[in-house]
Amino acid sequence: MSKTNNLLTKYFKRDKKKVINESTTELTTAADEPNEDGGGSCSPKRLKLDKNNDLSILICSAAAAAPGPLTSPTSTRSTTPGPITSPTSTSSTTPGLLTSPTSTSSTTPTSLASHSERDPSHGSAVAKKFIFAGPYQPDLKFPTVDHRHFCRQWYSIYSWLEYSKIKDRAFCFICRLSYGTGKTDDWFSLTDKQHAKQAAENRAYLVEIIRTIVFLCKQGLAFRGHREHGQSFNKGDFLELLALRSLDNPLIKKNLNTLKFTDHKIQNEIIELLQQKILTKILNECRRAKYYSVMNDETTDISCHEQVSSVIRYVDDKLNVFEKFVGFERTASMTGEALCALLIKWLSKLDLKLENLVGQCYDGGSNMRGEYQGVSARLRQVASLGIYVHCNGHILNLCLIDVSARVPSVRNNFGVVSSLYNLIEGSAKRQQVFENIQKEAGLQALTVKQLCETRWTCRFECLKVILLRFNEIVTTLEVTAISDGFLLLNSLQSFDFIIHLFIMSEIYLLTNVLSKSLHYSNISLTDALVQVKITVDTLKSLRNEPEFERFYSEAMKLCDSNDIVPPKEIRKKKVPARFGGGVDAPAALNVKDHYRINIYYTILDTIIPAINGKFDENVLDIVILMEKLFLNKELLNDNEIQELSQHYSISYDDLKVEQRLYKAKMNDQKMNLSQATKFILENNFHIAF
Repeated sequence: MSKTNNLLTKYFKRDKKKVINESTTELTTAADEPNEDGGGSCSPKRLKLDKNNDLSILICSAAAAAPGPLTSPTSTRSTTPGPITSPTSTSSTTPGLLTSPTSTSSTTPTSLASHSERDPSHGSAVAKKFIFAGPYQPDLKFPTVDHRHFCRQWYSIYSWLEYSKIKDRAFCFICRLSYGTGKTDDWFSLTDKQHAKQAAENRAYLVEIIRTIVFLCKQGLAFRGHREHGQSFNKGDFLELLALRSLDNPLIKKNLNTLKFTDHKIQNEIIELLQQKILTKILNECRRAKYYSVMNDETTDISCHEQVSSVIRYVDDKLNVFEKFVGFERTASMTGEALCALLIKWLSKLDLKLENLVGQCYDGGSNMRGEYQGVSARLRQVASLGIYVHCNGHILNLCLIDVSARVPSVRNNFGVVSSLYNLIEGSAKRQQVFENIQKEAGLQALTVKQLCETRWTCRFECLKVILLRFNEIVTTLEVTAISDGFLLLNSLQSFDFIIHLFIMSEIYLLTNVLSKSLHYSNISLTDALVQVKITVDTLKSLRNEPEFERFYSEAMKLCDSNDIVPPKEIRKKKVPARFGGGVDAPAALNVKDHYRINIYYTILDTIIPAINGKFDENVLDIVILMEKLFLNKELLNDNEIQELSQHYSISYDDLKVEQRLYKAKMNDQKMNLSQATKFILENNFHIAF
């Protein structure tokens, strides 16, 4: 402790700069050395303080971890916490007092100062004067106030604690010495403030952890790495992002190796809490809107478990439409009964009332849209307002699938397109050859597109690339010269593939335009049906010989430019005599007629009825009446008003009057959904009605 006493002496000589510079090294060294009398020592962590607070450094060195005051190196320790004595002094029986270097043992505190002089109520000046005496801890009978009094046992628990006989209060010796004035007697409050400060810092650090987790969730990034130990080069996105943020965030840098909060269980718990918070907000918005619709779809995850994804759709006070994903539900059965029970249970868990369900949207499977046993029919039994709507985009997709399934030549030629993608894009070498050939020809480098299995309208882009870069694709297959390439080259250089390429490109171009229209956010059901009718009429206009001649001529032109052999006349098969056939020579079938009748007309005759039939099934009279009510200036007749009032259980007379008031305000003969929404808000019809 000699080094500590030397530092104290330097302080009172006001050699502050030197003390401050030496404090962080000398005090740590002094604290590491045990007292010669066998006493304890302060830990280096406790003494390693801010250099700007030199007085606090001295206080911590003087007020060591032991509950009693300091003694000199040659003194003997008293059996009770006693004062610092001189090398020749004997132990005192009075606790907490400092004697002079030449004093002998005494039972009174007058050897250095009286009780009244050292009383903590005198402030910091007296504390600094008697710093060697340590905290003033008299042992006396403490007065009782409201059946409570000061306890002498607190001295051993809190070595810095002092008692004022004058004020009958407890003081913090270190605070009184450091800060002078202030609430140095409010030592419980000072301890609580320190705890509160640490708690606030911990919360601030936890906020940074949560922000990191929110970022990874928002970006859809994985959290964990394969190896997260300290020697790992890559510990995963979560830990690596925290390490990166710690470079310019002192709070993260300070706590990342102490508090951490980085365990995967904590990550999952925080994600779960975030999920609950978001779901609660969505459900509150939905309940405030009152009426809602549900959209469900089934899918198989990577572990081969069937899951049902659920989305709710609602509008806010400004009539803005929201579609919010609210979770997955695992199911073991795909029957209409099981899926309906799962949906009802899920809505009950979310506390959404079935009587407020006004719409339901699923795919076209029999288990979903079945008239008697499907989910839509079963749900209508408990939610009568829940109109079933089949997604129009999905309907169009099914129509295009029908063409491929029912016309073998279309299916076979799409197989060639799929093989072409696998051959060129499946090899970096062949893909580079294809790219170089395009650049040498002065063309923009395009890539062969993959056939999309879910959105068939996107296949137009794939066919478009093959048409635009047919010559370059053929050259690529010739250059690579592999067995599979030769087989594929023979298929590409056939008139059958080329004419199918032109015909299907035209059809997919038309249906792609329709698909984009159906996905427009403000399209109404009436407008969607109008777009469907326009597409069907256009397809019908293609079913004639002049249009076929156009496709046939384009196919022949491409064959001539690539030295492809034109199609040969197709011989009509002879019927054997035993089956009633004659001896006449078989008549040759005209090639053009074959492709016109057996290919071109067959494709159109398949897709046109498919579109008409499937979209006619999705015509909803109630929805069309609602659109007529809000989007057209034309008044509904009495039967239409009666149908709406019965379906939604509203007053016939009220609806009839409100219709007249609404349409009297309309300036245009017809509005779209966006215009109608703005019109309703501007005139406060959503409040009045």
